This record gives sequence, C-alpha cells and structure tokens, in this order.
Amino acid sequence: MRLAALTILAAPMLGLIASPCLAADSAFSYKTSYRNVTSDPDKVWTGDALAPNPKGTVTIHEYQLRTPEAEWLISQIWNDDCSSGTCPTRLLRITPSGERHVVVDDMMHQVVPPDDPRFADMASNKKLEEFARRPFALSDNGKTLINGDYKFQADGGKP
Repeated sequence: MRLAALTILAAPMLGLIASPCLAADSAFSYKTSYRNVTSDPDKVWTGDALAPNPKGTVTIHEYQLRTPEAEWLISQIWNDDCSSGTCPTRLLRITPSGERHVVVDDMMHQVVPPDDPRFADMASNKKLEEFARRPFALSDNGKTLINGDYKFQADGGKP
C-alpha cells in the first residue's frame, strides 16, 4: 500500500521536473547593454578587452539568471576580438555575499539583444528568433552553460 501511495505522490513531481516550463527557468534573461563604452560599469572587462572593434566602438551586452543558490551574469563584449559570429563572453557566478567568480571565459555566438533593431528582422527565421530570445541557458544541474550549439562546463572546460 505504501508503494502505491508513494507512486501516486511521485508521479506529479516527475511530471513537474520534466515539464518544459522548468527548463525555461534555466534560460537567462536580457539585463542591459552598454554601448560605446571605454570602461565596463560592472567591471567584468578591463584593459585590452576594451580595445575598440573596427567600427571604433565597444559594446557590452548582459544577461542574468537568479537561482536560490546564486545570481549568474553573462557579459558579452563586442570588441576587436570578435570574429564574424563569435565574441568574448564570460559567465560569472555571484554569491549571496556578492563574491564574483568567473566560471566560463570563452568565445561564444554573438547575441542580438532585444533592444537591437536587427532583433525585429529575425521573426522570419524561427530558429534565429528563438536563439535571439534565449541565447544562453544553464543546464538543469547548473554545470553546463548552453549557447546555441556550444556547450561550456561551469568550471571553464568544454564538455
């Protein structure tokens, strides 16, 4: 009898864990963009990282995710190091006490934030539009950062 009762109670929990809305909770949301900057207001990027791109500008886009354990911040800088489709990007874990730890520092797909005029043009391509809306996600176990078809381990290595 106890096994049947446990099964009845566990089934809804398993459904909740597997539900798509739970996966949506791991998606980062757009935070802000800093355009034409010479310094990073959030102090994620310093020194040579602030070297202007060929257009003579530096732009920083940020995304955030809050979990009970920590706040996560993704900062992508559009600078001279960007290639045709990737830019330097960092994932920071911010503890409740405010300590910041860079857990990923790598080249990732270039984002198109919602406040960019190009964002509206993506509606005709559903795959591009979905990536633009959710360019970053954290795996369910919190150990893998997902950026389109790129995956990064939270300790800095690639899975």
